[in-house]
Amino acid sequence: MFVRQIPLKNGVLTHGVNISEDDDIPTALIELGIPYPRTVIVLVGGAGGIGFLDKAPMRKAVGIVARLAEKTNSIVLDGGTQAGIMTEIGKQRKRNKFSFPLIGVVFDNLIMEEEAASILDANHTHFLLIPGDDWGAESSWIAKIATVAAGSMKSITVLINGGDISRSDVEYSLLENRPTYVMRGTGRLADDITLTGNVAPIDITNKSADILKVLEKKLL
Repeated sequence: MFVRQIPLKNGVLTHGVNISEDDDIPTALIELGIPYPRTVIVLVGGAGGIGFLDKAPMRKAVGIVARLAEKTNSIVLDGGTQAGIMTEIGKQRKRNKFSFPLIGVVFDNLIMEEEAASILDANHTHFLLIPGDDWGAESSWIAKIATVAAGSMKSITVLINGGDISRSDVEYSLLENRPTYVMRGTGRLADDITLTGNVAPIDITNKSADILKVLEKKLL
């Protein structure tokens, strides 16, 4: 495990830590200067493939997650790339001058093959670089990192839009006994996923303030 500086777009320089096993997670969070345990929001869902009509509800849903994270002083974990919901939450964090940690979890071979600035979202505050060679390698790691970061505090997963990899993200969250809240009305997987005991729907057509109140109670 080692800490590295990662140059991103617009001259942004951020920090990342390579980890290779579960026992590295606590030390990595300390090395990144992220106090924990604290409440955690795992954000999963659409990267590419978000339809035109789904973009507005996606932005609304991500905006709710960003405000939720700020209000509850939570860590947000996602895939950290320049795509879909990950780009959107980075934009909303910057636009609103929020201060919550926004951590991208990315397989390390991705930025060994291409420049980090062309792949990673510059509005993320930290990155954890995990073993792997292809998209989806991060799913199990995001779930495990969230469990460590939350410790005795609460954590939730929020699904917005999404495809096949998002299904794996949800499955790994459920293996960690983390409740998942599905933003119905944001398209694709979020509208089609089967609702089971630990997977609950949130109607994105409801008022943002009402949705925020519901999710806030899940982290208190």
